[in-house]
Amino acid sequence: MKIAVVYNKNKPNATEILERIEGWAKDNGHELLISSPLDESVDFLLALGGDGTMLRAVREAGELEAPIMGINLGGLGFLTAFQSADLKQALDDLSCKRVRIEERMLLCVKCKNEEFFALNDATFNVGSEARVIELSTYLNGEFLTRFTGDGLIVSTPTGSTAYSLAAGGPILDPRLEAIILTPICPHALSARPMLVPPNYTVTVEVGSKNPPVTLTTDGQERRQLETGAKVTFSKAKRHARIIMPQDVSFFQILRHKMRWGGRPDA
Repeated sequence: MKIAVVYNKNKPNATEILERIEGWAKDNGHELLISSPLDESVDFLLALGGDGTMLRAVREAGELEAPIMGINLGGLGFLTAFQSADLKQALDDLSCKRVRIEERMLLCVKCKNEEFFALNDATFNVGSEARVIELSTYLNGEFLTRFTGDGLIVSTPTGSTAYSLAAGGPILDPRLEAIILTPICPHALSARPMLVPPNYTVTVEVGSKNPPVTLTTDGQERRQLETGAKVTFSKAKRHARIIMPQDVSFFQILRHKMRWGGRPDA
């Protein structure tokens, strides 16, 4: 089995975890690729770090069909479902295929003749300037509304528990497919989050009275947008394949990592 590794060198225990993985791979006859170009021969990717590392692994995987296992090295780690304390068990489960693979919807983002892919979201805002922005939004070419406020989040179901949730958006099971529009601090009581069918194309146009607007994709790709710039969002043709523990549900993760309280017998 050929396994590629993407890891965050800034995590204090990253080197130690990497050495343990190298030892496990050697003992079990697996080939390990570290910081090497990926090709179709890779069976799995390991992402060592937090959610940012997981998002980077999705970008590096590109068109490959290789599933990605996230090993959490600290912090919330909502996307990194396996804990470093249980590393050997996680690797053994991976080797024996005692895991499940979830196909997650990706957003295809087109801007300025460039194309990006987002597992979580794309965000429009103005950075440090304390000014509202206006964003005209269209669904399949039909005018929907003009969002006025601090910005707008265009999210996938996987990203529904990230920035969109903090801005008041809904929680979606990541196995669903939809596009979520979540306004950030809107200056209208009628502006509310909205779900859009996955086969729709969403177009966002930067208004004429705006300061320069920043488009950020998965917290990693950033582009400055001038007046009149248009960005389109649609469901990507491919999916991200995320490895999850066989016996842990999305709702268990919500209760544990989002600290949902209450007892089933209350």
